[in-house]
Amino acid sequence: MKKTFSIIFAFLFVFVVNGFAQKAADDKKDALAVVNKLFDEMAAANAAGIIETGTPENQLVAIQKMRDGKSRISVIGGEAFSKFFTKPGGIEEVMPDPKVEVDGDWAMVWGRYVFWAEGKLSHCGINQFNLVRTDAGWKIANGASTMDPNGCTEKEKAMKPSATKQQ
Repeated sequence: MKKTFSIIFAFLFVFVVNGFAQKAADDKKDALAVVNKLFDEMAAANAAGIIETGTPENQLVAIQKMRDGKSRISVIGGEAFSKFFTKPGGIEEVMPDPKVEVDGDWAMVWGRYVFWAEGKLSHCGINQFNLVRTDAGWKIANGASTMDPNGCTEKEKAMKPSATKQQ
């Protein structure tokens, strides 16, 4: 009897653990999909789509390296951020190797990114997005990006637009 109970318990334990692992993998995939949707909406110059990826209160912090070596820090609300993108197809941003962490209803997506404007390499840096699970799914609550026109690695300089897109 003890042996039968142990076998049943072990089977149920493996089943439950596999279920949690699958949910975690799905959450990571879904959170990353929101960030990729943001990039797609930016490229499409779809202000409403950009706004839709975030919570109503979301903010982005940009840390931009200036020519004199100093940094300029800008805090931008989601609606104001959406207005930076007015020409469809004019830009492309990718994170070729994003990292995703999930803990319950919070997720973080971060990694190096490459940004092209008009088909030319503009700058590189690091993106970091905090997402929250809402009734409507994952939404970007806030994010931060470094922006350095001279900060691209040799590998990033060799990349071409649309060649590295993560889905």
